[in-house]
Amino acid sequence: MSSPLVSIVIACRNEARYIEDCIRGFLGGTVPDIEVIIVDGDSDDGSAAIVERIATLEDSRVRLLHNPARRTPMAFNLGIRAARGRFISIFGAHSVPAPDWVQANLNALTAHPEAAAVGGLLNTISHTFIGKAIAAALSSPFGVGNVRFRVGGQPGPTDTVVFGCYRREVFTKYGLFDESFLTNQDDEFNLRLVSNGEVLYFDPSIRLDYNARPTWGKALNQYWRYGRYKLNVFRKNGQIGSWRQLVPAAWTAFLVLASIGALFVPALRMPAVIGVAVYLTAGLVAMAAKIPQYGMACLLFLPVAASIHLAYGIGTWQGLFHSDYTQRH
Repeated sequence: MSSPLVSIVIACRNEARYIEDCIRGFLGGTVPDIEVIIVDGDSDDGSAAIVERIATLEDSRVRLLHNPARRTPMAFNLGIRAARGRFISIFGAHSVPAPDWVQANLNALTAHPEAAAVGGLLNTISHTFIGKAIAAALSSPFGVGNVRFRVGGQPGPTDTVVFGCYRREVFTKYGLFDESFLTNQDDEFNLRLVSNGEVLYFDPSIRLDYNARPTWGKALNQYWRYGRYKLNVFRKNGQIGSWRQLVPAAWTAFLVLASIGALFVPALRMPAVIGVAVYLTAGLVAMAAKIPQYGMACLLFLPVAASIHLAYGIGTWQGLFHSDYTQRH
């Protein structure tokens, strides 16, 4: 096969439920000049067999690599080293690109030659009741703040992109993903680019469906990990990526201090009540806005969002006392 224009690197471990839809989303897209590199981390649910069948019997644009380390940054780096495309994108097995996803990335890269990478908008979905509540929280400004790849916004330079499509030379100049960051490795890489003066560009015409975690426990673990290792990203690069990433920690601290203060200082009770009331009111307004899209699952919107905020905040405070970059757990 001639050298592809775009290489898509997908990290995969036990994704039999999603991986075929993900792959076929690219194969059925509007740009045929691609390669889809799936890097499998010793899956034991048949994921690798699904990929092997498609690659061997259906489409030579699909390639299967093996990642015995079973870690996401290692998977991305294996795929990048094997990639032959002029542009390289990382992607998640839980997601399905829009038919024009590759073309929209190419359009954005052509229109903005100053951009080291471009990225678009997640349409967060789920097929379970609790998953829909999680999806509603993760696509709301109340749930995740002003992060454009989740809630949308105007196109333009941004602090980070999701499933970025990078110019190949970016990896030559700045290296690959830091393999000590087993969580937030893409966040660290994007901050590395921005801290070196590179431009990341958000374009909402680049669209994909992203399957939220299907259970409450998995969502909380995901966001605890994000918070727990976020400060390592900041420490390594010597700057804060975005102040919104510290808001959950500030809210968690407020709840703890307000609770303690209200017990011993009567004058602090009213400010504590007002703070919580404002939070709950904002959550209810945000919940109402999501009902047309996610329906009755929004009954759990507020408890899901609140618990995610606390998980992220607690994780951030735990990370404050761990200055190492290596994440083993």
